[in-house]
Amino acid sequence: MSTDWIPCELTTAGQRSLVRWIHPGAKPLFTEPFFRQTIDALVQANAVQKLTPLEALAEVAPAKAPAGFIFHVSRCGSTLVSRSLAGIPRHRVVSEPAPVNQWLLAHGRDPQAKWPQLKGLIHALCGTAAGVDCFIKFTSWNLLHLQQLLALFPATPWVFVYRDPVDVLQSLVARPPRWAALSQLAPALGGHQADGLQALAQVLQRLFAAPLPHWSGRALAINYAQLPGAMADIAEHFGLRLDAAEQASMVHVAQYDAKQAGEVPFRPRERAPVSDTMASAMAPLNLLWDQWEAMRAPSEALHAH
Repeated sequence: MSTDWIPCELTTAGQRSLVRWIHPGAKPLFTEPFFRQTIDALVQANAVQKLTPLEALAEVAPAKAPAGFIFHVSRCGSTLVSRSLAGIPRHRVVSEPAPVNQWLLAHGRDPQAKWPQLKGLIHALCGTAAGVDCFIKFTSWNLLHLQQLLALFPATPWVFVYRDPVDVLQSLVARPPRWAALSQLAPALGGHQADGLQALAQVLQRLFAAPLPHWSGRALAINYAQLPGAMADIAEHFGLRLDAAEQASMVHVAQYDAKQAGEVPFRPRERAPVSDTMASAMAPLNLLWDQWEAMRAPSEALHAH
């Protein structure tokens, strides 16, 4: 079991930029649905913490590159993907790590130092345990930095998980995401905060469009409707060699609500009626949806053979 220190927060002390680390001790890592839940549990258990200079991140010695990245448009089944992968003990799945979000939201840093330090941060999140494959599930808005993230790890395969945009938009309007209120994110979202249906629809357009210029053989498109069956395709895409017991473990985990700790049965939500206002906001999104479905079809046919 890995006993690596985990970078859990970027912070400051006076004029100094620092990284806060936490030591997991003997606790199994990242068994909770999200990174913040793992860190909260360690803090409540009085786990040992330390601070180091931010610049030290660039000196992190990598064990190996991450085995796979998960990008997504939000509310689309990406947590089911990450939880299914995490159901295999030799996988380390880091889901929406807060320090990566903090890093991407920070402004004014030297670009020459910024990206190497972010690479070191991701390596540190993956740890150095032997025989462990690491996967990072990014927060949805991290798609706005997709080009830079892919350039840092040019050999890492990735998947893009998406869903019928009307279902995503209805979910975002009913339960606004945390990032919608982040003032630091406003410039990347077109100069405003995502505080209503029209604004959320515009952000969603950017998220659906972001992967298109970077599509290649490294990428695999996954429609929410393909899950959980598509986990076999994702495992193949990531180059995983799973035995029968590991495949069964993934299938077992996929039966339950991915965002709840423990085995809570999944209950799908029904689509609400679509208002005229929402239907108008959906027009550009529907075009992007059609484009993704057309791109996915050849990949799906290839896996069928």
